[in-house]
Formats: sequence, structure tokens, C-alpha cells
Amino acid sequence: MSRSPSADAPRIFTGIARSYDRVGALLSFGQDPRWRHALVVAVDADPDDVVLDVATGTGLVAVELARRYRCRVVGLDRSADMLTEASRRNGLIAGLVNARAERLPFPDATFDHVTFTYLLRYVDDPAATVRELSRVLKPGGRLAALEFGVPSSPLAFALWRLYTRIVMPLVGLLFSRKWREVNGFLGPSIERFYRAHPQRAVERYWRESGLADVRSRHMSLGGGIVMAATKRTEPPGGDARLGAAFYALRPGGWRDYWTLLHPPYTAWHLSYVLLGAAIAPAPDPRIVLGAVVAFALAVGVAAHSFDELQGRPLGTRIPSRVLVALGALGLAGAAALGIAAVAMLGPLFGLFVAAGVALVLLYAFEAPLVHSDVGFALAWGAFPVLTAAYATGAPLVPAVAVASAAAMLSLAQRILSTRVRAVRRRSLWVDGEVRYRDGSREALDAEGLIAAPEGALRILWLAVVALAAGLLLSRYI
Repeated sequence: MSRSPSADAPRIFTGIARSYDRVGALLSFGQDPRWRHALVVAVDADPDDVVLDVATGTGLVAVELARRYRCRVVGLDRSADMLTEASRRNGLIAGLVNARAERLPFPDATFDHVTFTYLLRYVDDPAATVRELSRVLKPGGRLAALEFGVPSSPLAFALWRLYTRIVMPLVGLLFSRKWREVNGFLGPSIERFYRAHPQRAVERYWRESGLADVRSRHMSLGGGIVMAATKRTEPPGGDARLGAAFYALRPGGWRDYWTLLHPPYTAWHLSYVLLGAAIAPAPDPRIVLGAVVAFALAVGVAAHSFDELQGRPLGTRIPSRVLVALGALGLAGAAALGIAAVAMLGPLFGLFVAAGVALVLLYAFEAPLVHSDVGFALAWGAFPVLTAAYATGAPLVPAVAVASAAAMLSLAQRILSTRVRAVRRRSLWVDGEVRYRDGSREALDAEGLIAAPEGALRILWLAVVALAAGLLLSRYI
């Protein structure tokens, strides 16, 4: 009958505590100390913090944490032999506890940070153990870990298997029969663990335990894996750490109104007004200013206020009645400016005013005509260009060409932002991996998934604003 993983630890670690540090460093060719150092660096503690080091062993990680950050460290292990060695660390460890990681003897949210080393292979339920470790971690604190890994490259795996299955047991005999047993156990144990719990599954355990920004660093050709994550400050329901948008501020107070305006995207769409005016030989500055203000009220205030009423996609705390009032006042103000412009530009301009009001209302009621990709491109890209071009007397053919370009830019914005919005506002976690031809792997998390499209959006809105402002200024300077 197969032995449970939790039964392996007492059998393996009893009797090797005194030689554990030097033999571990020797057998790993110095990589074990390097991995532990990377683990400590990933914690980033402050001097006032209290850190729990689980599976502390002889206290190697605990001591380095205390020395590096001048913080208080509590070491925990189930091996009395290991804790005896850790107690000789010149008082650098604030406290030592004999207990199991599966049942930590601490209240919820006790520690600023938690670390563990080579632990999950020795527990019966790794997912439950990670949940227990997360339980005692304060919101915003770091969980960091070091585990052995299995190299992904076929050549590296073959060499790793040869070393762990044959070389290590033979070298272990140079120290003691006990070390031969330990070294013979190690390789098969690591492989069994990853067959039952692949790395992507381990990362999922972390995310399901309320941890965000889970990162895995594969070191020494994959022989060691350093993981780190931050405990969420709010329950999942959309990745609260990411926020609703890159420009969104922390919810509450005046910050909600900044977020509601979508400043980068509003500026982007107002730039289309400037592009339309820049086509005219001599655009009247009064008309240009009036058009910018009208579209700012219609798009920046009215449309966005009505949109926030539909399920609170930005997570603001603005009362619904205030959103209704803002939407109504914004739309009324834009319509009033449009009607005033009709007196200057003629009754035909009234069609543009009516179309603008209709587009905002259709957007408010989430009509498919406006909420589709093409509808979005025409409503928020082409329409501002054509309106400003007509109001300033621009020629028709260039106006249509520029309006087509604005529609395509808006379509690109829509395509890039759709995935970003979904991850930021609706995802619980992102779990994935990219495998490259050279055998290397890259873990996918929420930040990595949205980094490229959102990076493009951050650049594009600035580029469009600069382009529109420069072209319009060329008409006056």
C-alpha cells in the first residue's frame, strides 16, 4: 500500500539535520543557496513586519530574512531535529514552533508575509495547505515559496533524471546510509508530485486561495521554482488588484468622478473633433471650442454616466440618482450647444445634433446598433470628424477619408480594449502557460495577458491627441 506524502517527512528528515545545510549546498552545486536567496528577495519585507517561515528546517531562509530586512521571523516545522538546529542561529529567529503547515496554530491574518521551502510534496492536500498558509497572511502581504522542479527541456530532463536517480544516491553513500536513502527518494518524489500536481495546477491553487499576481520563476534549467504572490485586499469578483481600467483610481469620493470620465479615452474621441476641424482651410476657433465642449458633455459625461448605471462596470460608488442627473445634464448641455450652432450654421446642422443625441441615448440603453464593433467605430470615430468638418466648412472628400481613418482607429481601440476589460472586470484568475520550441515555459497571469493590448492603448491615445492638436495648430500658426 502506498504511503501518504505526509508520512514521508518524518522518515526523511530525521537524522540529517546536522549535515543538512552543507550537504544540500554540495549536492545542488551551490544552487540551493541561490534559490533560497531568490525566495528571500521576492518577499520585500519592512523592518516592522513579522514573517512566518513554514518548513523552516534548519532556519536558512528565516535567518536570511531577518538579516536582509531586519524583520521578526517565526520559524515553523514539524521536525524536532530540524528545529533544534534552527535554535542555534544566534537568536536571529524570533520564535520557533513545532507544528504542521496543514493546521497552523495562528489566527487569521496574523503575519505580514509567509514563506515556505520544499513543503508541498510532504502534505496530503497541497491546495488545502496553500489555503491554510493564505489564511494566516494579512491582505496585501506576500506569500513566497521555493520548490524543486522538473526541467522541461528533454536534454535537461535526461541529465536531471540521471543525476537524481543514479548520481545522487551514490554520492549520498559518501556521507551516510541515511543520505543515500534521502537522495534516492528525492527524484521519484519530485516526479510523482508534478504528475499529480502540474505547475499550472499549483499556480491555480494559489489563485483559488485568494492570492493575486502569482509569479513563477524557473531557475537552473527548471530544477528549482521560486513562486511569489500577494494576498488580495478584496474578495475576487473581477481582479481587484488590477482595477477596472488603467486610468481608474481607488473607488470613493472625487476619485470616482475622474474614473467616470474615462480621461484617456474621452481625450482620444475629442481628438476626432480636432481632426475634423483641421481639414477646414480656416476653422473658426469659436466653433471648434463649442464642438469640443459639446462632445465632452455628450461622450465624456452623459454617455459614460449612463453606461455606469448598467452594472457598474467601473465599480464607482456614485449614487444612481447622481449618475442619472449627470447624464441628463450632460446630454442637455450638449444639445443646447448644438441648437445654438444651428442658428449660425443653418438648419441642416440640426441633423447632426439630432443624430448625436440619438447616439447617446442608444448607447445608454445598450442598443446593439451602437454597442457593436462597427457601430462603436462609426458613432465615436467617424461621427465626431464629420460633425466638426461640416461645422467648420471642410471639403467633403477629405472629411470622408479622415472619418474613415477615425472609424478604423476606434475599431482598433475596441478590439484592443475588449480583452482588457474582460480580464480587469470579470476574471477571477488567469491560469495558463506558453511553451516555446526551445523547451522554456512562461506562465501567463492576468497582467501578462493584458500587458500588450493595454500598452498599445496607452500609447495610441497620446499619439492621436498629439496628432490632432498638431494638425489643428498648423491652421493657426
